[in-house]
Amino acid sequence: MDNLVKVSKIDSIIEEEVEILVNSQEIVAFNVSPQKLEVEKEYKAEIDIFTNDFLEIKEQESGKVKKIEHIDNFRYMLWGKLLEDNVLDVGFFITSDLFEDYNYLTGQYIFLEVDRLQIYCE
Repeated sequence: MDNLVKVSKIDSIIEEEVEILVNSQEIVAFNVSPQKLEVEKEYKAEIDIFTNDFLEIKEQESGKVKKIEHIDNFRYMLWGKLLEDNVLDVGFFITSDLFEDYNYLTGQYIFLEVDRLQIYCE
C-alpha cells in the first residue's frame, strides 16, 4: 500500500539513506528503488521493513496504539494495527511479506522491533 512521502534529506555518504516525511512523521529509511530520489520532491512509496535476524511480533496488551519510535541507528519500534494483505497501519502504511506468518493477528494491534525501514518509490 502506497504512502505519499516527501524527501527531506539524502545522506552525503550513504546515498541510499534518506530522511522522509510521511503523514507528518519524520523517519530515516533506505531507498531500495531503482530511481534516484531528490530532496524536497514528493513520491508515492511503499514502505517495508528489514530485520537482520528473526521477526518477533507481539500483540499489544492494552490500548490501541499506532506510533513509531526511533531506537538508535536505523532501528525502530512499531506499534499499529495489522491489516489484511500484510499491511501494518502505524499512522502510515508499512507493507511486508514478513507479516505473512502472522496472519492470525490480522485486525489486532501489535508491536515489533525492526532493524530498518526501506522505501520503494514508483
